[in-house]
Amino acid sequence: MKLKLGKEKRLKSRKSIDRLFLSGRRIQKFPLKAVYNIDSNSAPEFRVAVSVPKKLFKKAVQRNLLKRRMREAFRQNQHKLQLNGNLEIMFIYSTNEIHDFQKIESAMLALIGSLNSISIDNNSEK
Repeated sequence: MKLKLGKEKRLKSRKSIDRLFLSGRRIQKFPLKAVYNIDSNSAPEFRVAVSVPKKLFKKAVQRNLLKRRMREAFRQNQHKLQLNGNLEIMFIYSTNEIHDFQKIESAMLALIGSLNSISIDNNSEK
């Protein structure tokens, strides 16, 4: 199984990100927040972005470290995501402490589990 997180799986479009923040839903599991939008009418695929606020970490070295950890945690666990439509998601780091990879990965797994249950609930409503 290839666990790549290539260009086609990255959320980069300014319009998509703006739409995500305007109409997306939010869930939180310390130390991460997820803003997501599920379109059940589209093909099952996902696009993901990660963010670490400059307000919390002034140094780019620290922001980049946390973004690498978040991307890696998602990349290793992306196969656990069960999709019933197009999912756009942005993970945001929400605390001003630098946590280790295990803490970030456990929060990522909890968020993926929440997204799976939400995706299944959306599908059963139709």
